[in-house]
Amino acid sequence: MLQPSDLSTVHRETKKKLGRTMPYKRPQSLSPVTGRLKTSPTRAEVRSKSLTGTGMQGQKPSLDHSNGNEAVSPSRLMGQDEEKNTVIPQCMLTKMSRILAIKKREFLKLRKSLIAQQSTVLENYANLKELENRLSVSPEDSVGNLQVVSMKGWPAHDILLLVRDDVDALRNLEINSLIGSHVLQQFSSRLNPIPDEVLAVCAEISARRLELLDMLRCKHRLDRPNYCTNLDWKTKNMAFDTETEKLHKMVNELTENIKAKVLTAFELAKIPWVDRDSIIKKVERAQKENLILQSKLDELAKNNKSTEKGSAIPVPDPQSVCEELSKERAANEALKEVVASAETMLRVARARIATLERQLKDSRTELEGARKRHKELEHLYRTRESSYDARSRKLMEVSKTGEITIETLSRQRDALEMRVKELREQAAIAEQAVKAREAQLQARFEALQAKATEQERCRNEADARVAELEAKLKETEAALQDLQEHAAILTDMDRKRCLDYLPTKENEPSEKETELWKELQVTRAALSRVEEELHQSRLDKDSFLNSLARIAQGEGQGEGSENLQEKIAIELLDKEQQIVKLKRAVDEHEENQKSMEESMTQYENQLAALRLEVRRLRNYDCFAKEVKYEDLETELLELNMQISTLNRERSELVSATASRALMLERYERSTELFANMIRMRRDLRALIDGRTTPPVMDETYKSEVSRSISSVCVNAADTWTALRAERVRVMRLEAALLTQRLQLERQGQVRTLLERRRAMFERIASETNQNNSTVA
Repeated sequence: MLQPSDLSTVHRETKKKLGRTMPYKRPQSLSPVTGRLKTSPTRAEVRSKSLTGTGMQGQKPSLDHSNGNEAVSPSRLMGQDEEKNTVIPQCMLTKMSRILAIKKREFLKLRKSLIAQQSTVLENYANLKELENRLSVSPEDSVGNLQVVSMKGWPAHDILLLVRDDVDALRNLEINSLIGSHVLQQFSSRLNPIPDEVLAVCAEISARRLELLDMLRCKHRLDRPNYCTNLDWKTKNMAFDTETEKLHKMVNELTENIKAKVLTAFELAKIPWVDRDSIIKKVERAQKENLILQSKLDELAKNNKSTEKGSAIPVPDPQSVCEELSKERAANEALKEVVASAETMLRVARARIATLERQLKDSRTELEGARKRHKELEHLYRTRESSYDARSRKLMEVSKTGEITIETLSRQRDALEMRVKELREQAAIAEQAVKAREAQLQARFEALQAKATEQERCRNEADARVAELEAKLKETEAALQDLQEHAAILTDMDRKRCLDYLPTKENEPSEKETELWKELQVTRAALSRVEEELHQSRLDKDSFLNSLARIAQGEGQGEGSENLQEKIAIELLDKEQQIVKLKRAVDEHEENQKSMEESMTQYENQLAALRLEVRRLRNYDCFAKEVKYEDLETELLELNMQISTLNRERSELVSATASRALMLERYERSTELFANMIRMRRDLRALIDGRTTPPVMDETYKSEVSRSISSVCVNAADTWTALRAERVRVMRLEAALLTQRLQLERQGQVRTLLERRRAMFERIASETNQNNSTVA
């Protein structure tokens, strides 16, 4: 607290300082220290009174402050060591001890008043709780919870966050440092996806709950033959719907709460970096002031030296100069504290006025909205009342039996409309879920397809390399045996007749022949792949032998055979290592391909099931309710007959394609045998004549053979496309038949339920008529 004498000294010192030229004006700081200095006792008392947990939950510090203080950065430790090594002058020590004593006295006074106020608050809170328990007040109208915070072990920065007035201003400021912006970006990237993940999990849980409710309703639909059980199930359905609405509201509130907490955490994370920037600016400002004062002291020292030479003027004591400077600084700081406290009070008052104005505007808007709603409801009530009066007048003209039937039919209509609305909502939810799932699966499918193509390419390259390197070792040994076997086969075929290989008569193939034909197709594809791999392996063998020959020619002249053998051995070892690596890569690629194929089949099955479910839900709302049951039965019989005819046609087409494919296979086999025989005869003639290369085959013969094979292939392709089109048409008809059957079943259920209700109402009407006749 400032005394009058202190105020007079401050006034004199400020008059002295007015004559000096200030280099710059110090701006108001945003550090926590300023918030601590400008906190008045009345403000602390107000804050001690607000001990409820509602206002402190948003800015409550965490409980693990001791652990956070233990992990200190190296720069901070270096700064602490430098602060310990620096020697503080005596004037600063006295000033700091004086400030410490003043602050301690103020704190003790405030703590005494706070303890007294806290005890009164607790006593009043206990009395209120006791009265609420006696009167059985609802929890919404109760006082609420009271939280008393213990500050032991809290760092100063966390305590100042509770009393700082510039937190809202610091949240809106931008960070200039690169490290702070990078840290905040990482913080936001980790915290922002949390609400979306929570929302996705809640959506999945709600979808599962709706599926379970639908399954339960479908399961117990047949257990509602009478009116009482139907009413019970209606009440159960209403309860289930209210529970789902409550769950949706809770999920929305939870996500909004999480988003708000993430935003507050992100905004509070900005405050230390802004404080750091402000502290850096303060340090730079203090350094500039020290430089200015040092320059002034140097000038004074020079002037003193010059004056001592000229005349004996008394030199002022440096200790007194330091004391005067410290007094001036203390007076400036006191004035700054007073100005800062006034500014904070003004800021608080402005904030309160703004909040009150905002609340007033909100209350006015709410009041206007309530009035509009009241007027709309009144208008709606009047229109409904008038419509109900007209309807009642019309119904009074009709007999009592007619009234009963109309009421029952209106109830049935309302129930059916409610059911249709529920089914439409369920269909919309299912469509949204299916669309999201389809998009996710499509993205995954594209990624997996790209991976599969890349792995297929790598596997093909590795297979080619492995095959060619394995064939190099076996080709030289099998060359002589192949030539001998070819010669023997050619001589035998020359002696025998070649017409035995041609088929005598074309008959319809059997099932075993068709299976053999399919296996031959598979083996043919495998043989074509093996032939391509052998061709590539021969090319690689030639290149490998050429490289070895070059090595032998280059090293055989100047060096000995040992170096040549070593180089060849090194080359062979490298090739073997490459073969082993390629084999491992091929095995890994095959395993990955199998796993991806399995996952793709699973995804396709899931997509087909979801699409079928969506189609069913759509077809239930789109079917014509005016069509009679007999017409639908006739349509169903016609569709069954069409499906049976299409199945017969499909079986006939399959058998025809199998026979044609087998005939084509026989023709191809005979052509291959003729080609092999002609090739062997040509090779044998070349061997007998001693020529190395066989004679060239005629081009006309090749063109004729290729033309006949191409015509057969075109016919087979046409039959295959026709079969595929018929198969697609049959599948569409089957799907249409399934949907019609489901619609017939649902219409039959609805019709039976309506007939039961009609019989029940007729019985009730007859009983009432009998009772009226007996009473009359």
